[in-house]
Amino acid sequence: MSPTPGKIFLADQRGLTESNTLRRYSTFNFEKYHDEHRAPSGTLFVCNDESIAAGKLIFFLSKEDSYQIFFPITGGLDIVQGGKEFAVDTGQVQILNLGKGEVLEISNPYPNDVINYIQIGLTTDLFLLRASEMLFKFDFDQNKNQLIEIVSTPKLSFKLSAGIFDARVEATYTLNNPDQKLFCLVIDGAFEIEGRLMHARDGLALWDVEKVELEALSNNAIVLVLEHF
Repeated sequence: MSPTPGKIFLADQRGLTESNTLRRYSTFNFEKYHDEHRAPSGTLFVCNDESIAAGKLIFFLSKEDSYQIFFPITGGLDIVQGGKEFAVDTGQVQILNLGKGEVLEISNPYPNDVINYIQIGLTTDLFLLRASEMLFKFDFDQNKNQLIEIVSTPKLSFKLSAGIFDARVEATYTLNNPDQKLFCLVIDGAFEIEGRLMHARDGLALWDVEKVELEALSNNAIVLVLEHF
């Protein structure tokens, strides 16, 4: 059987931006980081693994009309958009609509601890939901060893799932629409995804696929799965 078409984005080949305030690893080309092999995948154009130092803040300028998805991993973060404040904690996902040229202020509310989160950006020309409708909650502890649908609404052009797994537990993800692409990001541990060995912070883009087989290779392995155009 021929392998599913796909492309691996290895964690140790990501672009790195580092200062006293921020450490950012970029899976795709972002700001000054550019590599011909790191072009975006469909509407997915941002996948950043960001850590902000205690009490510090950064600014994010949207280069496209887009949805920006924030997935906290360690600690929570505060976001200011157009004077409105959003606090996002672990176990939550916040999505914001951003017009091209719009700026977000993202800050670490903790005086002594670094925070870490994943930011995902998808281009769009359709804004149907307010930010207040786009805070989604999930509970890994109550739903271990399965993929949890975190974001799934007909008003959004993508779906976001995630799961935490024990070693050797398998899962299958079936796409809503086989015309869509799938992007998997391993947060922690190791997985085999469609025959490919994936470690922490590795990404995998898949297309022309109806369902995807995953198997955790370590305990407390965490994966994000994004279905998008």
